[in-house]
Amino acid sequence: MVLQAFLPYSLLLGTALAGSHLSRRQDGPVDPGTAADCTWYDTARDKSYTCQWFEVNWGLSHQDFVSYNPSVKDDCSGIKVGNSYCVEVNHGTPRPTSTPTSTATPKPSPTQAGLIDTCTTFYMAVAGDTCDKIIAKYGTFTSAEFLTWNPAIGADCSGLQAKTYYCVGIPGTPTTKPSTTAPPTGVPSPTQSGLISTCNNFYMAVAGDTCDKIVAKYGTFTSAEFLTWNPAIGADCSGLQAKTYYCVGVPGTPTAKPTTPPTATPTGPSPTQTGIISTCTQYHKAVDGDDCAGLVKQYGTFTLDQFLSWNHAVAADCSGFWLGYYYCVGVPGTPTPTAKPTTTPTATPTGPSPTQTGIISTCTQYHKAVDGDDCAGLVKQYGTFTLDQFLSWNHAVAADCSGFWLGYYYCVGVPGTPTKPPTTTTPAGCAGAPTPTQPGAICACRTWHKVANGDDCVTMEKQYGISAANFNKWNPQVGTTCSTLWLGYYVCVGA
Repeated sequence: MVLQAFLPYSLLLGTALAGSHLSRRQDGPVDPGTAADCTWYDTARDKSYTCQWFEVNWGLSHQDFVSYNPSVKDDCSGIKVGNSYCVEVNHGTPRPTSTPTSTATPKPSPTQAGLIDTCTTFYMAVAGDTCDKIIAKYGTFTSAEFLTWNPAIGADCSGLQAKTYYCVGIPGTPTTKPSTTAPPTGVPSPTQSGLISTCNNFYMAVAGDTCDKIVAKYGTFTSAEFLTWNPAIGADCSGLQAKTYYCVGVPGTPTAKPTTPPTATPTGPSPTQTGIISTCTQYHKAVDGDDCAGLVKQYGTFTLDQFLSWNHAVAADCSGFWLGYYYCVGVPGTPTPTAKPTTTPTATPTGPSPTQTGIISTCTQYHKAVDGDDCAGLVKQYGTFTLDQFLSWNHAVAADCSGFWLGYYYCVGVPGTPTKPPTTTTPAGCAGAPTPTQPGAICACRTWHKVANGDDCVTMEKQYGISAANFNKWNPQVGTTCSTLWLGYYVCVGA
């Protein structure tokens, strides 16, 4: 193994001595303070990549390795799996006696956490931007590279925020778009089996995508063609998977949507997004504070599923809902609202900052996320709402609590939300039960447990050696997902 590791370094050294300077860019995050004149990086793939591994395989002294990588201490602590580390400076030749002036590009503000340290080109996102739009605008990097440089945006791009700077170039990134329109020769990964071999244009599906949405997004091929190119999705589109690439073009496929307007609703308002239903008879222009759930409540004449089916560009989590655009809120047969609201919603227009996009417009109470907080913890801490309610008020947060950011404010109350958990009374015949007890807990309980910070259903079941079925039977209102377990209340753990 050591001989194999030395081989590329010896080849590099021989090439450098011959007069050619090769450099290897990092493929992972680089710690701050890494040598500015680093010309070769290697990445810690797993925990076996220690100081000794780097030093032996690259012929470095321990002093040189820690001097190139100041985040690594003398005792070798500080190495992170997935990060790239400097193993050569100045192309392997002695450094000049004077330290070169740093040419690092100043980082603008604001940015998001995790931004790659070696970024040289920045872009400030504007309202209406998507990851695909930014990648197409520059044309010098891939979706995977953009996500690597800006990990906070998330694989589905739900973390992208307007008025925030993102990295769009690192050393070695082309400064102009390729001048040729020839299709790429490589196939991205992952794909599904059966993908047509002549594909020359690919799209990575995101959460909330459907076949109809993708067809409408491009507008250059039919549903039948999309299925022919991607047979693994199935005729009912049930095989479509997020974070997977699909073919959206073969030789001869148009590169732009038809310029002729749709025949339906020729006098419809503008601007609208692609995929709006052709039979729309009523529109709503999105203003500040609007969201999908809010429109459903405001009109009261359609469901959220109907709204999404009329506006294909909008995802199930309301991402893709753009300020200033018109959306369909009625088709033939949709009831006419009995009365439109005469006043604007009383939604805390002066709510705290920062918040994420998609927060419900009628929020009346906020919580600032601190270290140790998570979604389930807030549900337990307040005890006045469920996890489903919390997610419906904070659309930027996913069901697994990804997208929950430290230091940001989240909605924990809307009109009608109790200000504290309901008080409980001891049922008749349960004089020995402690208070306060979890609502719904059985009366004939022998052993009680007071819920403490960090408790959940699984830990209590293990602690007392009881089954989940029994715990749920004794405490039915906690729920099978443990979403309404209240901090400081007694639950039954033995009957």
